[in-house]
Amino acid sequence: MWWSTHNSAVDSSKFFAWQFGWDKGKEDALVFWFKNTGLFIPLTIAAILWRSKKEYLVSRRVALFLLPFSLCFIIPNVLKMAPWIWDNIKVLFYWWLASAPLVAILCARLWQKGGIKKALAMILFACVTTAGALDVAAIVLRSSRYQVFDSPGIQFAELIKQRVAPRALVMHAPVHNHPVFLTGRRSLMGYPGHIWTHGLDYAQRESEIKRMYSGSPDAETLMRKYQIEYVVVSPLERNIMLVNEEFFSKFETVGDVGGYRLYKIAKP
Repeated sequence: MWWSTHNSAVDSSKFFAWQFGWDKGKEDALVFWFKNTGLFIPLTIAAILWRSKKEYLVSRRVALFLLPFSLCFIIPNVLKMAPWIWDNIKVLFYWWLASAPLVAILCARLWQKGGIKKALAMILFACVTTAGALDVAAIVLRSSRYQVFDSPGIQFAELIKQRVAPRALVMHAPVHNHPVFLTGRRSLMGYPGHIWTHGLDYAQRESEIKRMYSGSPDAETLMRKYQIEYVVVSPLERNIMLVNEEFFSKFETVGDVGGYRLYKIAKP
């Protein structure tokens, strides 16, 4: 982590901090995990401790194999490992992946014993799979759709690809669904919600972008500072900041598609 953040715009101090209980907030950690995993953790422990007359259900070799994966549960429950605490799930997932077969072995052993234990195996299987099944079903069966790019935005992206050099720097609204992202051209700034999760400090640049769009006295100075070659003015920019249309009217208009307008900024 030190190597990847050294001499970069990333603030490594935002990645690590003590935070007990992962993303539990003010809730008790045990209650939080029971609500989120149900019987999964108790069944994992039961599988490890289960012992018949002859041997343990989980062999010593398998238990040792699981041991390092348990750190993938313990450490993310003690340390914040990313600016956004939710991203600890990227580590927690490996603990779940290694533990799931143990729960499956336990349910299979109960099933083999027949009778009441067979019924119990079915109930436990339902308990640890129904929540995920409902999530998947909701995605598959729901009829609602979410639009990312509209038709004029896609046409505007094609215009940029045709008229703008591949390595050109484009200033646009820092939103997640800007058509510029479909072009492969460089952006002055991307979506703050994404930048923040990577530990990057974007506050100053975001403020300066707003000043440039408002046509402030230092707008052209800032454009030269960042060597901006093109500027987009569209509904996306107007929705989140003040856009001084008169200020940009003095620049060359490269193209205009469905309310998306591209200006070329003359280089000094």
